[in-house]
Amino acid sequence: MNLYNWEGFEGNLPKSGILEAESQEKALQMLARQGITVTDLVVAESLEEEAKQEKVIKYNYKRIKNKDKVIFTKKLATMIKSGLPIMKTLAMLEEQSENKDLRIVANKIRSDVENGISLSDAFALHDQVFDQVYINLLKAGETSGKLTIFLDKLVQHLEKIEKIRKKVKGALMYPSIVFAVAIIVILIMLVKVVPVFQGMFKSMGNELPGPTQFIVDVSEFMRDPAGGGVLVLVIIGILYALKTMRKKNLAFRKKTDRLFLRTPLLGDVIIKSTLSKIAMISSNLSAAGVSVIETMNIIGKSISNIVFIEALEEVKKGVSEGKNLSELYAAHEVFPPTFHQMISIGEQTGRLDEMLGAVANYYEEEFDMVVDRLTELLEPIMIVFMGVTVGFIIIAMYMPIFQIGKAVQSG
Repeated sequence: MNLYNWEGFEGNLPKSGILEAESQEKALQMLARQGITVTDLVVAESLEEEAKQEKVIKYNYKRIKNKDKVIFTKKLATMIKSGLPIMKTLAMLEEQSENKDLRIVANKIRSDVENGISLSDAFALHDQVFDQVYINLLKAGETSGKLTIFLDKLVQHLEKIEKIRKKVKGALMYPSIVFAVAIIVILIMLVKVVPVFQGMFKSMGNELPGPTQFIVDVSEFMRDPAGGGVLVLVIIGILYALKTMRKKNLAFRKKTDRLFLRTPLLGDVIIKSTLSKIAMISSNLSAAGVSVIETMNIIGKSISNIVFIEALEEVKKGVSEGKNLSELYAAHEVFPPTFHQMISIGEQTGRLDEMLGAVANYYEEEFDMVVDRLTELLEPIMIVFMGVTVGFIIIAMYMPIFQIGKAVQSG
């Protein structure tokens, strides 16, 4: 038995507490029966002696990235395929791991397996590192005697998750750098360059053109601690307030998540990546023999958009009433026709696992195309923004000089 810290919503009200349960799945089921929409669930304390011993070994699970788990799992699959004994495999994984925290985890897993714990249960003791998809696929491989097959599925799953993460990060990297450089250049010009021109303009004694006066006023505002300094604090305060409201207020989070889904291109990126993840997890867990309801619970913890989470809760309720999965998906507009129609074909042909895999591949390709379009659009927008803004400042600063030149020529 374990104690779990949980956070979530009951209706629109934020709730939190501690719950005793045999596993994460049982805890999620108990909270769902209470009408709680769970947003966070972590082990607070284990009541088993083996789990108590886990506290002796300290590591920071946040420093173990998905790419580290990909490499770790690939090596595990390769070594087991080659026929190496499991204890030798775990010892080599511990030695070869470059991540210090993952090395500690590997050491503990090896020690637990030596003491008679099954491989999947040893991994499950580190549920902050290895999620329920990982644990269930390992367990299915052990119980079916097809560990290498399910390890391959697990590697593919982790690689696809990493690909999605890298694709989004790569799409936003260049525009973010251009935007940051533009802001820095603009601030330097306003704080350092404009004051030099401003002193020169004062010595001329002429009235400044409108654009020049505007830039001078903005420069003075930004250099004034009561102006620019307060503005920075206000922006930070607004961002913090928005983050807090999203965490504490379910209605606000739902509105913002729905707004994100309706935003051109960005909404497509979120929808396509989420649908791909839902289908991918469903396919893998279905092959592993996990029930649809448990699968829905696991998917709900793997995605962040509350609109999809609530839709999956409704789907889960319908499944418990014996309704078809495709019909339940079709009842929610967040799931497009292609998604539930392909699932319907899988139900009718009795090949739902394969069709879910095909759905995941389809939306993964769609996701790639949307991200490419987003990248193609954002890059020129950021460049134009930088060019127009910096160009406007430069022209505004030279306008008084141009006027003086014209006056001298006409005189």
